[in-house]
Amino acid sequence: MARPSNQQIAERQEAQQVRETQDHNGSTGSETVTVASKLPMDFVLQLHDKVTRHEPVIGGGMREFAVYQQRFGAPTYIINGNSWAQNKGPHQQIQSGFAITHGIPKAFWEEWLDQQGNSDIVRNGMIFAHSDLASVTAHAKENENEKSGLERLDPADMKKFGLEKSDLRRAS
Repeated sequence: MARPSNQQIAERQEAQQVRETQDHNGSTGSETVTVASKLPMDFVLQLHDKVTRHEPVIGGGMREFAVYQQRFGAPTYIINGNSWAQNKGPHQQIQSGFAITHGIPKAFWEEWLDQQGNSDIVRNGMIFAHSDLASVTAHAKENENEKSGLERLDPADMKKFGLEKSDLRRAS
């Protein structure tokens, strides 16, 4: 990976100072939200910054393009998934099929939501947050029957997939 230029480092530091100023002027930063996820796997929330890069093109010259890279020095948060080992109990709090994660800073969540608002998991309601647990529980209960498409298969109900029980053979 190429080493960042002095200009890129200066731009990152300036952006960090702007964010810190906004954080100090905007809120105390102590507000948190509770996040609910219907995804079966744990999910990492991280912030990204848009960076402009240049690359050579065939025939000479350079072209400019934008990439998003993980924000330097920004925290990351792990959101619990709703699955667990088949013969064990859940290791996380589950409400109506949604895994609950407490203590995500509200400012971080709102910025992440601005960056990822068009992703399928957000638009389809597979991940959402509220400031209090009662609202999260109510929202989860309303969407309990929504499917993520990543649920475990039920061997007793394979006909809806066009399969018979005899089709489920183990490899020898």
